[in-house]
Amino acid sequence: MRYFDEQLVANSRPHAQWWAEVSTQRESFHVVENSMAELASGTGLVTNTAAILPRDAWLEMDDITRRVMRDDEGQAYMADLMALARPVHIGKIAFGYRVSSDAGTVRRSLSGQVPEVMGKTEYDYRRTLVPIFNTGYGRSWREWNTFQSENFDALSDDQENHTAAIREDMADYALDGDTSITFEGAVGYGIRNHPASKSINLGSAAGGANIDLADPTTTADEIDEFFTGPFGAMLDANLITSPVNLYISPEIARNWDRQYSGSAGFKGGRIMDFVLTNRRINKIVVTWKLSGNEFFGFVPNANFIRPLIGMAVNTTAMVRTNPVDDYNFLVMGAMGLDIRSDWNGKSGVFYSVVVN
Repeated sequence: MRYFDEQLVANSRPHAQWWAEVSTQRESFHVVENSMAELASGTGLVTNTAAILPRDAWLEMDDITRRVMRDDEGQAYMADLMALARPVHIGKIAFGYRVSSDAGTVRRSLSGQVPEVMGKTEYDYRRTLVPIFNTGYGRSWREWNTFQSENFDALSDDQENHTAAIREDMADYALDGDTSITFEGAVGYGIRNHPASKSINLGSAAGGANIDLADPTTTADEIDEFFTGPFGAMLDANLITSPVNLYISPEIARNWDRQYSGSAGFKGGRIMDFVLTNRRINKIVVTWKLSGNEFFGFVPNANFIRPLIGMAVNTTAMVRTNPVDDYNFLVMGAMGLDIRSDWNGKSGVFYSVVVN
């Protein structure tokens, strides 16, 4: 996930602006907190200065955000996707861009006269949704102080769990989208349901590869034939020459941990090692978001796929109006997934299906 750190803030103007807004909101929270503490102390009504959230708590929460976001649950592919991300303004609910056709008909002649048909470039416009992901947590001021007195910070645990939840939900969205989210014709698509993504059938239906990459009875030679045959043909059909990242299920990975020498003739190394020698594959990564005979992949280039980050994941506190109000925190970020195809529908993003 995108999160705030010094390098990101220094190198991205939108992120620097977002960080300034987050910092301002946090400062506003502290101004109100300090005012309530002074009022309580001056009137003797409620002397709960200990209930004031210390400023150092933000540092701890930001550190938790970084640590949790680098954990499991989709991070295997989200780390690669986020390297391609583009920041966009939070006001852009749907981000639009233009796609152009080829143009120009070359005519061979001796006269060099103007061709009968004058060509021109045509354009199409496509849009990607950038939904907001948010979650929240809260504690009563007395409960928080009870935990503090026992040297146990419940808010830090809440922060860790809710940040993990929003990170995993973003990873789920990147993979499968959410078609219930729509805006002016744009739909919340992910890798496995985007119209621009290419499916490759591993089933036995007409045109299918009829292979189970996770089945121990599938030989290493059959796996090799799949990648040099149907898999390579799918990439060629989309004019892909760059190596792709391949993300596979744990079941496929375990199957590929077998020695290749188990096939006809002796060949050293694991099946995984041999598949990696294919010129079409940049790297192979295991993700627990897949199971069984599932894989997906993409060319690791923003021309083919890129997250659109409308807001880096951050945590802010809701301003309390009374000294005994609950502490409530909002964790939120905005992200869409832009999968790009050319005028003719050719793409560098793909996923497996099984149709029998």
